[in-house]
Amino acid sequence: MVTGDSAELHEFGGFEFRPLAVPSRGSTEIAMWTVDVPEGGDGKPHSVSKEEVFYVLSGSVTIQGHTAQAGDAIVVAPNTELSLTGGPARVLVATSVGIKGTLADGQTITPPWSV
Repeated sequence: MVTGDSAELHEFGGFEFRPLAVPSRGSTEIAMWTVDVPEGGDGKPHSVSKEEVFYVLSGSVTIQGHTAQAGDAIVVAPNTELSLTGGPARVLVATSVGIKGTLADGQTITPPWSV
């Protein structure tokens, strides 16, 4: 069992990530975490190697030009450029284990909150 408060905090660009179901917590196929988007959050454009589902728990965010409120979900296909903006908001993200991110400058990363 993982509670939101017990999940390790990772900060990146003013956003706060908390892994809930990832390999380090026993998940073998699904990766899931929350991300807290600060007010006026402006995430860096990037793409990811796996499909991602963003479910807004509270607040409002914009992803790929679509603004989502609490209770809304946005599905982003793999290898599609996206950025997360808006806030304040808490978003639940679900994807597959092994996800890699590619930043606008071409740098590829394994998000530390996904392992």
